[in-house]
Amino acid sequence: MPINPIFNDLLKTDFSNLYSSLSIDQMRKYYVKSWDDFKGDIIEVGSVTNSTVKTSQRDTPIRIYNPKTEETHPVFVWIHGGGFIFGSIEVYDSICRKIANCVNCTVISVDYGLSPEHKFPEPIEECYQVVKWVYENAKRLNMQPDKIAVGGDSVGGTITAVITQISRDRGEFPIVYQVEINAMLDLLGETKPLSRKENAKGYRLETEAIEGYFVPNYLNDLSKAKDPMASPLLAENFENLPNACIITSEYDPLRDEGEHYARCLSEAGANVCLKRYNGMIHGFFNMQKTVPEAREALNLVCTKLRETFNH
Repeated sequence: MPINPIFNDLLKTDFSNLYSSLSIDQMRKYYVKSWDDFKGDIIEVGSVTNSTVKTSQRDTPIRIYNPKTEETHPVFVWIHGGGFIFGSIEVYDSICRKIANCVNCTVISVDYGLSPEHKFPEPIEECYQVVKWVYENAKRLNMQPDKIAVGGDSVGGTITAVITQISRDRGEFPIVYQVEINAMLDLLGETKPLSRKENAKGYRLETEAIEGYFVPNYLNDLSKAKDPMASPLLAENFENLPNACIITSEYDPLRDEGEHYARCLSEAGANVCLKRYNGMIHGFFNMQKTVPEAREALNLVCTKLRETFNH
């Protein structure tokens, strides 16, 4: 279907020019501010606590959202998007609040180190160690260690997919569900996703920016893009991974790798909910205030998490 006209004004912005004309610090400020007119309202939850987790990388800031009920809760660890370079806990604050209330679970949002200061594989190990900390401290924090799910938007989905594979291989803790929304799963397009050509330019996130800006700032060596810890779609084994909710957008360069990943999981035995939102662009999920499909997608995520946690 045609691109939704709700994006017409947004897509008048020349994002490729911004990357070349602004410094990374300037782009980070622009990125945070750019969500102000789109992201959802800040709703009340039971409690919100800022804390830190000591990881091998640094003291990692986290934000813990507890729902209003008092019982021991399942946990959803949220990993924000932003191309490994931008983004923060604040950008997705409204999303995390909605999930905490809607699912009746604790949500823990991770403020991992950004590139190029923290390059691959630092953010992977950092987020993995936060999830391990959640598992090891769950009972003290009134959470259920056997009901931990992980998810994220854009590269938050990338990190999520990698964490589930590492968790399976290291056997240190279980993950019961994964959520990947518009995720980058094949950093330099090794699997030749057609959407990187079809949606290469003009839809906010562009293929040239992915392969010429975001990935080089994340990787010290571009050959590492073939490492499954960077590109989880290139893993040799997809068996014994958690069930998944995978959301893609019709006009996203990353669409096909998300759908390819869904097929890999499904063929290996996972129960996968794959939903493509037609007319949508990369980043739509956080446009809760302005885009009805964003609210629909968030409700879908909440439904799948509730089903998993109540099983």
